[in-house]
Amino acid sequence: MRQWEQQRETWDADDAKIIDHSIDVGDRIAVRFVWRGEGHGPESVMEVTVVNTMRGGRFFAQEYFWDHAEALETLGLSE
Repeated sequence: MRQWEQQRETWDADDAKIIDHSIDVGDRIAVRFVWRGEGHGPESVMEVTVVNTMRGGRFFAQEYFWDHAEALETLGLSE
């Protein structure tokens, strides 16, 4: 959580929007989103897919991918 807080403090304002439906395979869920930040220096726009692994109803691990196709491959899927 500290990492997220530090990243959000980098900008005066930030916003994350899901741009694709989540895809779940077993205990893993992929979500594609765009995160925008502005304020200190140039505006930042990042398109990312995160693959969350769930255990006992909680997030156990998160993997971030710049390449959506690569994230799908970790789930055994293709784009």
